[in-house]
Amino acid sequence: MVEKDPLAEIKIGAVSARWAEHNQLPLRYESSTTSTNDLAKEEAFAVAAAEDVKIYLADHQTKGRGRGNNSWDELRPGAGLLSSWSYVLSEAPQPHLTPRVGLALFIAAQSVWPFLPWSLKAPNDLFLGDQKIAGLLLETLTQGPDIRLIIGLGFNVLGSPAAVANSTSLLQEMTKEVPLLGEDWAAFLDHWFLELTDAVSKPPTALTTTERESLKFALNQRPSLSQKITAIRGDGSLESGSKITSWMDL
Repeated sequence: MVEKDPLAEIKIGAVSARWAEHNQLPLRYESSTTSTNDLAKEEAFAVAAAEDVKIYLADHQTKGRGRGNNSWDELRPGAGLLSSWSYVLSEAPQPHLTPRVGLALFIAAQSVWPFLPWSLKAPNDLFLGDQKIAGLLLETLTQGPDIRLIIGLGFNVLGSPAAVANSTSLLQEMTKEVPLLGEDWAAFLDHWFLELTDAVSKPPTALTTTERESLKFALNQRPSLSQKITAIRGDGSLESGSKITSWMDL
């Protein structure tokens, strides 16, 4: 007799939706959709979605997207966080917003699970060791004077897709001594929402010295990084030796 996997009944989208409802945050949750960013774009300027922030969650995406032409693969419906976080902006975002959002994700994950080897890979990936665990996709929409920023976040929680060789999940990286707890996932969402909102609400000024050093630390934690980052510029550009690379060119 084949034993039933107790985790198969857990849907991270549903769990995260309960967290949003508990915090009285505007929410749209679907069991299946094309992508949560598509949902967020559909409602970006709708009267019913006039909230300053709204969260979109799903258990399954038929057309999950990453940056460029990349797709976001998933292990099974409900095994990962498939989400979009839609914010009203007062002015167009500047280049340093993207690294600020990446740093927000790194800080949120490290705050809850500081014993795991978190790192960033510019421009939009969160890693554990040399394996990808999460990815970000930022999209900006304008309609007249109105601006919406949509931050898509895909996070492997209970498993990782077999088709992606260098991927991992939160559950895979936990030990028997330190299991993955529901309360810790809620704590991560608390930290992520706080850090993300802070990053989005900051004026479009250059990265502070603290942000630059924090980004340099997060980027240099990745074991396979071929050349260490020596400095981060105020606009998010990376210095590595004599080479200077824009964050968005990576």
